[in-house]
Amino acid sequence: MAESSHKGVLLVVDDEPLKRITLQIELSQAGYTVIDAPDAPAALALLQSQPVHAIITDIRMPQMDGIQFLEHVRTHWPQTHVILMTAYGSVDAAVQAIKRGAYDYLTKPFRTDVLLEKLDRLRTAHGWSGNGGPGPETYEQIGPLFGRSHAARRLLQQIRAVADSERPVLIEGEPGSGKTEVARALHQLSRRADRPMTTFNCSTSSPSATAEPMCARFAAAQSGTLLLTEIDTLPLDAQRKLLLVLEHGELEFPGGQAPTPADVRLLCATSHDLQPLVEIKRFREDLYYRLSAVSLEVPPLRDRQEDIPLLARHFLRQYADQTPRRPVPTRIGTHAMDALLAYPWPGNVRELEHVIDRAATCAGGEELELKDIVLPQAAASRPGRSTVPVLGNAGTPGLTDTIAGIEKTLIDSALQRAAGNQARAAQFLGIPRTTLRDKMAKYGMASPSARQSPDAE
Repeated sequence: MAESSHKGVLLVVDDEPLKRITLQIELSQAGYTVIDAPDAPAALALLQSQPVHAIITDIRMPQMDGIQFLEHVRTHWPQTHVILMTAYGSVDAAVQAIKRGAYDYLTKPFRTDVLLEKLDRLRTAHGWSGNGGPGPETYEQIGPLFGRSHAARRLLQQIRAVADSERPVLIEGEPGSGKTEVARALHQLSRRADRPMTTFNCSTSSPSATAEPMCARFAAAQSGTLLLTEIDTLPLDAQRKLLLVLEHGELEFPGGQAPTPADVRLLCATSHDLQPLVEIKRFREDLYYRLSAVSLEVPPLRDRQEDIPLLARHFLRQYADQTPRRPVPTRIGTHAMDALLAYPWPGNVRELEHVIDRAATCAGGEELELKDIVLPQAAASRPGRSTVPVLGNAGTPGLTDTIAGIEKTLIDSALQRAAGNQARAAQFLGIPRTTLRDKMAKYGMASPSARQSPDAE
């Protein structure tokens, strides 16, 4: 049954009518809009009036072969991706095609679900709108916070719901996930947006000296917003004084000064779960319930994979704005983006920003390439840093090994996210469960929890 919304526009080019018709039917049923052409000249004529997201083309065709056709597409429609089909596939031919700008290749005969996997990766990496042709990325944004994933949109919806309240908000999330950006978005939408937002890191002062500078921060934030980061490190005495501020709305300074009204919207951020700290008496229970009455959970980057391309391109543009005196890349290559999508990002958005900054600093062309992306080893058992290999260089893996490495990393990340449940992991990857099992068997992989029970539901 065809899906209700189109995923994007595809052009199938093949001089075999049966193959064209079969692909058109199967890809249409998968949710794509499909047009076709019997040869390269006819395809080029179609492209003049019908922009497409991706082209699936045979290599051996009359008049103009697939490699020549690829060169025309790369010259005149550089944003359109090309997947080559060949009955004479080899690693050498694939490397040559990819060096000339092809996204990937398929060796005939192939299963349509293999092609759909490649197309799904392209859609995720480039945010196809499915509105009849390549267009601008659609996403939601509040100030410095933006995204198009379900997790990001849900967070933005929650921010809008609580921003105009005067109640304290507890912002929870892993290090680097964007808690400060959430606080800024809350402030921007609040009735205090025209007043300053002041930040105080609770871990920067000694336990005996925390209360006084925190009171000073409250005073500096009068009529505005105060963000207390790393609230889990706040000493117990300072917790007591913070609770008094929340209960009575007054600041009590040391030295016997008269209390001062505290007209401040309080936001608190933490990378740790406060409940266990309450249980071991390191965080006051009454303060915890005060703060957690309104809480926001910032999702880790691994749970908002659709946002990775959007964020990566944002950081690349940001880097270009900050270094106007030197030429920097303006786009990210498809295989470089695949590597970013395959990585689990333990350091979250902050780590992604650092990776893009480093890649942009070292890159030598207009496009960030696979060789520019330097990532730590994804597996915790393999410490140290490594560079994603350059295809075709002596002493480095070829195309097959590189793609296998990316697939293994992506599968491992999905299994970790699904706690070993293969059915859920297959859903995260957008592939049939049987395909996941085949790939796991091929790579000798076992899911984390399913190492005891592979079929656990």
